[in-house]
Amino acid sequence: MIYLQEEESRKTTALLIGAPGDDLSELKGLVDTLGMETLRAVTLTRMEITPAYGMGKGKAEELSALAEEIGADVIIFDFDLDPRKQRNWEKLSKKPSFDRQEVILRIFAQRAQTKEAVLQVELARLEHSLPRLAHSYGDMARQRGGNFGSKGSGETQLELDTRAIREKIRLVKKELSAVVRDRETQRKRREKVPVPTCALAGYTNAGKSSLLNALTGADAFVEDKLFATLD
Repeated sequence: MIYLQEEESRKTTALLIGAPGDDLSELKGLVDTLGMETLRAVTLTRMEITPAYGMGKGKAEELSALAEEIGADVIIFDFDLDPRKQRNWEKLSKKPSFDRQEVILRIFAQRAQTKEAVLQVELARLEHSLPRLAHSYGDMARQRGGNFGSKGSGETQLELDTRAIREKIRLVKKELSAVVRDRETQRKRREKVPVPTCALAGYTNAGKSSLLNALTGADAFVEDKLFATLD
């Protein structure tokens, strides 16, 4: 029982990989915000632009072995990982592998509070996953539908899932449009009130919420993490 409780509370561990010249401190901050623990951060000395891994196969195998050696649960890249490369890395390492864009999407999914923010994040995640769907099936061609002895083999599971995601994207966009229209109506009402308005703009974790609280006495959530608040 103690072992199971420890396993459930254990943080997901990560190996971070950056391109030559990358400062991985920000990616580490993003990973911390996501609730993961960074075991090792590796900055490459050079990169070979190859279609399979984005680097030479030998280096990819070396990094995959390192992830296994240190006990990392996932591999996270500080550069874009297209669907093909993502599939190849996961096949090579037998571990989930993704880039900083997906890290940020996952953080947004955790932090989004308003209906509009939740919908925007859901739309981004769906559109991000759609081109990766084909690669998640590999060479499998599972069939559904169609009758025995009839022409055609029915739709593949990939086709069904792709259609389902496209339909979900359509519905989310429709719902988001309605929310945006409501917000525009509220904005027009505010503009009729003769009171000056202002906005606080700045990079994540720059202190916008702290400044807002100091200026207005608001009770906005404050935490020393990237994307601690999201609207």
